Amino acid sequence: MSEAASGRHDVVVVVLAAGHGKRLAQAGGPGPKWLTHVGGVPIAERQLTAIEHGLGPDTEVVVVVGHAADRVERYCRERATRSPLRQRLVHNDNYLQRNNWYSLLVGLDALDGRLGDDQVLVVLNSDLFALPPWTAALLRVAAELVDIPGFLAVDVGRPITEEAMKVAAGPNDAAGRRWCTAIGKVRVSDPVGEYVGLSALAPSGRALVHDALRAFTDEEARADAWYEEAFHDISTASPFLSVLPTPSSDWVEIDDAEDLLIAERLAERFPQL
Repeated sequence: MSEAASGRHDVVVVVLAAGHGKRLAQAGGPGPKWLTHVGGVPIAERQLTAIEHGLGPDTEVVVVVGHAADRVERYCRERATRSPLRQRLVHNDNYLQRNNWYSLLVGLDALDGRLGDDQVLVVLNSDLFALPPWTAALLRVAAELVDIPGFLAVDVGRPITEEAMKVAAGPNDAAGRRWCTAIGKVRVSDPVGEYVGLSALAPSGRALVHDALRAFTDEEARADAWYEEAFHDISTASPFLSVLPTPSSDWVEIDDAEDLLIAERLAERFPQL
């Protein structure tokens, strides 16, 4: 079966694209990050191409927008003229007041009651840059997520930096899987790798995360939290996310001009997109 014909109706992708990307403003334009051009095309184009290749052209993609939402809307309208991906935009009206946990909550709320017991949710950070085959390989694993609550895509080969979203994990279980026991930028002991900004949640995992994020709305101190804090809180009580090693370290989270240069060098290896 070809990649184009192997699309799975049981996977929905939520792209968190509401943020401003202030550190990229000088190098990457007016934002949002998702529309930052690398190698002549937006990050969005490579991510959506990866979704088409990894899950099929009929996949539903929910894009959570906020800053410069009109630019995203124009881009998605144009892309819809050349792709059957089912793109749906939902608005995060509080993107200035709350961090990306709220964007994920907005996406989950928009899908509440629409996802079945056999559907998997993929969470994709809009600033994850990689070549489409790299991302597509991880998405194919998500399409086969049937017996565990979820996974985190983790780079287990790259040296850990202070800014990394660090992941700690327990020993291998009987099936050879390792389970996330902690995730965060600080206070994570003995990390096994760095979370790259792509995760998959089966229905049981999705329900846990949705409930945790709903609780964040009642805690003023959580306003600037990352959604990974919800993953952390759940995991420290009972690990539910397996660690999925990435195909390689050929990826970058684009936060600033230096990251953009790294991404440009990666893009030179795949000039067609």
